[in-house]
Amino acid sequence: MHVLIRFSWFLILTLTLSACKSSNSISGRNLSHLYRVDLEEEIEVDYELVHLGGGKSRLAFKIAADMLASAQGETNFSIRYRLYQTYSSPDPIDSGYSIFAANVVSGREIHDHLDVDIPAGRNYMLDVSITDLNAVKMNRQYIDVINPSHFSRQSFQLQTSLGERVFTSYVTQADSFELKLGSHVDKPIYARFYDRNFPIAAPPFSATNNRPFEFRPDRVFELEIAGDERIGLPITRSGFYQVSNDTLKKMGGTVYYFGQHFPAAKTLNDLLLPLRYITTSPEYKAIVESENKKQAIDEYWLGVGGSAERARMLIKSYYSRVEEANTIFSSYMEGWKTDRGMCFIVFGPPSHVYRTTAQETWLYGEQGKYNALRLVFTRVVNPFTANDFRLNRNATLKSPWYRAVEFWRQGRVITYK
Repeated sequence: MHVLIRFSWFLILTLTLSACKSSNSISGRNLSHLYRVDLEEEIEVDYELVHLGGGKSRLAFKIAADMLASAQGETNFSIRYRLYQTYSSPDPIDSGYSIFAANVVSGREIHDHLDVDIPAGRNYMLDVSITDLNAVKMNRQYIDVINPSHFSRQSFQLQTSLGERVFTSYVTQADSFELKLGSHVDKPIYARFYDRNFPIAAPPFSATNNRPFEFRPDRVFELEIAGDERIGLPITRSGFYQVSNDTLKKMGGTVYYFGQHFPAAKTLNDLLLPLRYITTSPEYKAIVESENKKQAIDEYWLGVGGSAERARMLIKSYYSRVEEANTIFSSYMEGWKTDRGMCFIVFGPPSHVYRTTAQETWLYGEQGKYNALRLVFTRVVNPFTANDFRLNRNATLKSPWYRAVEFWRQGRVITYK
């Protein structure tokens, strides 16, 4: 059950004098909480936004019931959303507030949705807050809204063969998935399969020569209609599947399959490959060429930590960051391989994050101090993802990079300051 109160800023525009007031845009706010998983007051929420057509979109969400406090067996929480044209817009063009009530069952999840008016014709940014009304807990996220006129990942709901909704851009098992599309989406629907292996990010100070992407897919196939606007999507191999209703356009909605253990680091390669960020070339080569790679990895961490207990702590910290990078920064490749993933693993979560439509800026330490670190990532227009950012590399990042790496090699968990 929920009660919805909507506000249209078009209707009350005459009551505001935006030219006379200071900007309160998202771009001026510190968004570092988005990259912190250790915040006790944070509610874990997953979202999926799907455009339904006719200017309507549905924001589905999933909350672990145990994350919310209850009063007499009932959980009460609110959702507030604000729709902006860009991150730099001072005021939203639409907003709404809704109160939800749900019976709490330990170990279960709360699934519900909220309908939002999003007119077609451009991209937007959706600011969404969920607040526990029985405790001081909340979650605030910023969702990049793709133009509803374009076919994208927001054009369909993805679910497993058992009918379970998939809230992430990636799946964790091979399955016969189903897409639920709005009646406004043109048919037929096709899938392009790409089997690619991308290199890991280069150090922040190095010049990079990015290889051009080969857009020729490994396979193209038409998806079968399962009925009731449902389309079957068989995912059988690791790689990424771009779904589209136009084979002549590069754009589409992409689903990724990086393996059944993703985003956790559990396989041998999961443990080996991210070590490249903090090992020397001879060290890494010796591990790769070892007959028992798992033993060689363990011996590396034991040598760095100096004791078994310290080595276990380092392993837990390092590969937890790998998993967090996979969860937050994955795009057309695993999150730990990306520029932001690399910096997150080695430097740790930034103390300040500022985002515009075109860029994301990370700050470590106090701004203005001589040892503060500033990283700028530029958004890349990518037909497979809206989550692709590239680091603006320069030679001044060489010293802080080696300093952070050396901390790890001394057996110290680093969060750069």
